[in-house]
Parts: sequence; C-alpha cells; structure tokens
Amino acid sequence: MLIITAATLIGLGAAALAVFAPNLLTSIFSRVTGYETIQSRPVQGDPANYDPVAAYASMQAFAGEGAQLISLDAQFVRPDGTLDLTASYTPSPRVSAEFALEVAPPADAPPIGAGGLGTWYRRVTIQAYRPGQQGRVSSRGPGGSVTYTYVNQGMTRDIDDPATDTFTFLPAPTCAFADLWQVALERGAPANAVATIEYDDEGYDFRIRDVNVRVQFDSACQVKD
Repeated sequence: MLIITAATLIGLGAAALAVFAPNLLTSIFSRVTGYETIQSRPVQGDPANYDPVAAYASMQAFAGEGAQLISLDAQFVRPDGTLDLTASYTPSPRVSAEFALEVAPPADAPPIGAGGLGTWYRRVTIQAYRPGQQGRVSSRGPGGSVTYTYVNQGMTRDIDDPATDTFTFLPAPTCAFADLWQVALERGAPANAVATIEYDDEGYDFRIRDVNVRVQFDSACQVKD
C-alpha cells in the first residue's frame, strides 16, 4: 500500500490524498508526475527464514530486466545462513542489494565534450526487511513536491535517476552463507551470534559485531590468508 499524503502534482492541484493498490498507483502516479515511487513485493520463501543466496534471482528480477549486481550486504545472518526478517529487535535483520540498469542517455544529457561521455545507468536498491514496516519519503520529482508513505510487503525497490558511472559488476553470489558460518564456527565464532556478510568485488567479508570475529573469503568461497 502507498499513500500520498501531500503533493503538488501536474494538473491535480496543491493537495491530494489517495490510497491505491501498489501496481495501479505506480503506473498512474509515475505517468502523471514522472516521479518513481518506492515499490514493494513479498520476498521469496519464508521471511522468518530468509536465505538471500537462494532468493537472489528474485531480488535481481525485481530490480529489472538486465540488472547487474554491484554489491550485496546481509545484516544479522544466523548460523544456518538465514535471516529472520520478522525479528522485532533493533536494528533488525536486513538485506540490501545494489544493482545497475544500463539505459539510454536522457534527452537533456550533455553532449560529448561537455561531460556527456560514458555509459548511463539507473542505480537500483533492493532491500529485504521486516514485512509490514512503514516508511515515509519526501522528495521533489519532475512533477513537483511529493510526500508519501508506503508499507513494506517484504522487499522494496528504489531507483535513482539516470547518471553516468563506472561499476565492477559481480556474478550472482554462490557461496552459501551457512558454509561461511561453518568456517567461522571452526575459528571460534559463538554459535548464538548473528553475522554481517558483505559481498563485493573482493569476495565475502564475514563479521560479527560485539566480538572480534572476522573471516574474509574470495569469490570461490575460499578463506583469504
């Protein structure tokens, strides 16, 4: 559900209050204002036992056709490799995946020689976190100022404006988080802890807050000495 609480919209006046089904709202609101709202849909599988590696394809699909991975960050992974997205403690478990979508240069892009050289991308952030949590966004889009609230169904999609950039794109993660945890346990990690696991162009970085535990793995899941 997405609720527009106050907006200046093209042809709609200075104030509006509307509640729409998510897909209908996204279509109508984007066409009228030119502004991209945060979208949401349920995660793949059980949110209380969410496996980001197993569910990666669903996150990439939500990012959009042709989305290329930049990084993935999982906060508070249990020894079985899953997160409890329904957990009530704060800060709560969350997975953030950054993607890039290659796009055509916008109509107002500067020409080559005036800063227009390079490939244009739209950066897309997919986050999986506690279903039912409400968020609020205030921003200015092409159609004017807008403030809206949204309810997370399980994961959200936020897309940036087109920009030129350079990225190192990653293959899909293939190292099961439970396997990374097993190595950490063998090195003395407490079994009742949760870990932060980051995946980027250097591999996997496994850390446990509050204790001095850190293990780094390469992209082939091997411990880096």
